[in-house]
Amino acid sequence: MTPNTIFDGYVCEICGQFHAGQYISLAYDSPDPYAALKDDEKDRAHLGTDDCVIGNDQFYLRGIIELPIVGLDESFLWGAWAGVWEKDYDEFAAHYDAEGREKLIGPYKVRLSNKLPGYDPGTLNLKCTLKVQPVGTRPLLIVDEPEHPLAAEQRNGITLTRARQLSAMVQHQSR
Repeated sequence: MTPNTIFDGYVCEICGQFHAGQYISLAYDSPDPYAALKDDEKDRAHLGTDDCVIGNDQFYLRGIIELPIVGLDESFLWGAWAGVWEKDYDEFAAHYDAEGREKLIGPYKVRLSNKLPGYDPGTLNLKCTLKVQPVGTRPLLIVDEPEHPLAAEQRNGITLTRARQLSAMVQHQSR
């Protein structure tokens, strides 16, 4: 997972230590099914910066889940992967560098392909819509299950305290 920081830091609720910076952008490097592959199985897969294919029958695109931070002009961003149908993957790939692609293709019905910490029920296979954005911008992932806590946070925003909690969970998950 790749973090991005902009704040000075905070005292972690999990370990009680000061953590420099405040993560407001956390990105998964791959979809969970790719990460679960053994090294000798990865030769049957392709992992790019924005796409992943496993065994010519599992297709993934990388997107962004935006959670507005209440009271700030910033959003907490989850960089996550979503499983897509092959025809949607092919269409997106064909228009990857096409100016105005956001008006030409999509949106696509997808399934979230990462387990984001801090959500019960979990997020793996959560129904979402992938909205194509202009060239140079990753697609937006909109949660389609309105009762899910992630959907509520996407609609209503989160506090800075919640952003810090999510950051701490990710920091301690990777140790």
